[in-house]
Amino acid sequence: MKLAKQVLILLLCCSLVRFTAQAESFGPTGQSNEQPPTPPVQHSPQELQQLVAPIALYPDALVAQILAASTYPTEIVEAERWMQSHSNVKGEELAKEVDKQPWDPSVKALTQFPSVLENMDKNQPAAGCHRCRPSDASAGSQGRPPE
Repeated sequence: MKLAKQVLILLLCCSLVRFTAQAESFGPTGQSNEQPPTPPVQHSPQELQQLVAPIALYPDALVAQILAASTYPTEIVEAERWMQSHSNVKGEELAKEVDKQPWDPSVKALTQFPSVLENMDKNQPAAGCHRCRPSDASAGSQGRPPE
């Protein structure tokens, strides 16, 4: 049941991000020097499983934060660098200082999990996984080939 819940969260988050990314591509028209939007990243089944499977072991609430934060790859890098330069700040003081930052709440939440934030920063291709097909992401997290 817990795995089904994680897969459902993963599918919902990927769907939300996918539709958000599509909506962003409908920016102002009439500017001829704009490049067409890049197509979604197509990962091989092995790459997809390698990117998505490790988060299936995390608690549901953390998985939700990771998926939401993965849509802000620049903020993840900024947060990781900020955490490195403020490594002496802990607990409530950390939470207060992080709240002053302009990051998305999902990125702010990950500062309480420095190893997860560091891993996301080092593995930036995983941050682009939000552009995967939800069914492929679900399959990868379950260790089966995409549909």
